[in-house]
Amino acid sequence: MKKHVVASSILLALLSGTAMANDAVNFYGAMRMSVTDADTGFASNPGGGEGTTLENDMTMVGIKGAVELNSALNLIYQAEVLVQAEDDSNGSEPFKSRDTWLGLQGQFGSIKFGRIGQAFWKAEGGVDQFNLTNTDIGRIFSGNSRYGDSIMYQSPTIGGATFMASYQLEDDAKAKDYDKDWDKQGDLYSAAILFGDKKLKKSNYFLAAGYNAGMGGDEAFRITGQTKLGDLKIGAIFQDTQDLQYDNLDGNGFTVDLAYPITKNISLKARYAQDDSGNGKYAGNVIKSVSAAKGDITKAEVTNYAIGADYKLSKSAKMFAHYSRFDAEVATTETLYDDGDNIFTVGMHYKF
Repeated sequence: MKKHVVASSILLALLSGTAMANDAVNFYGAMRMSVTDADTGFASNPGGGEGTTLENDMTMVGIKGAVELNSALNLIYQAEVLVQAEDDSNGSEPFKSRDTWLGLQGQFGSIKFGRIGQAFWKAEGGVDQFNLTNTDIGRIFSGNSRYGDSIMYQSPTIGGATFMASYQLEDDAKAKDYDKDWDKQGDLYSAAILFGDKKLKKSNYFLAAGYNAGMGGDEAFRITGQTKLGDLKIGAIFQDTQDLQYDNLDGNGFTVDLAYPITKNISLKARYAQDDSGNGKYAGNVIKSVSAAKGDITKAEVTNYAIGADYKLSKSAKMFAHYSRFDAEVATTETLYDDGDNIFTVGMHYKF
């Protein structure tokens, strides 16, 4: 444990010193914690579970920057880790990898090599009003994942449109129980095309379409739309997902998220979402809990609705509270699970 603390202190000191010595380097991070009371823990973030717990809403630190190689080409990089030392069970392993890559950027766009969030994920835009919490849209849909040994291309924005494509090298994608007679991962690429501004500041709309050919073992496509009516932000996603190993885990779902500021510092938010593919994180946790064989599942439906509020403390800090309800039904030849999950959360997020 002492070795981890010493190494971490040295790393942070070096990164901070580098950031001050070179304007092209940015040391950044976020502290995100919440206290949650949940009936089941199926939706929990790290550190959470059934009952009243302290959750880590993806606290992280990282460095990123750009170095000019010549007038037409920059070297770009990012190294980021999840910090989970606040939990007793992770004291000896306080870090987990996040986006870590090296790349080049020019008039052609950019190309990156390393561990990167796949292009399909980017088609989510800014719809998710409960992002990073126990009600993140990843509880409903699969596909919001990062993969190691990946290559990602992003085009320059032309006419308001940006194209992205990801490819994962095959040898890294194979699972430990990989069967040579069956390609668990399918075709290892995903792509997305984005229009407008997901923050709804430069334009009052955002549109996106994404396709995942098999990264993570699912084939999926999603369509996303966002707009602003006065001060009301409306966002929606439709997604169709097929598990490439289990033909029975096939279906679609949608979410509609809303956000409305009632004062300069307070915003209200709400969601209704559902999915019947059985491929989201919440459905997966329910299936594990009943020890069901995935190939025997005939029904795996999840519905989520949530309401909450954000209170802006400063440009980089906020407090929030939300109530979220998940209803799930999982069946084979008989119903194995049909229950609800009430989640009450209060938290604080700070970015630096």
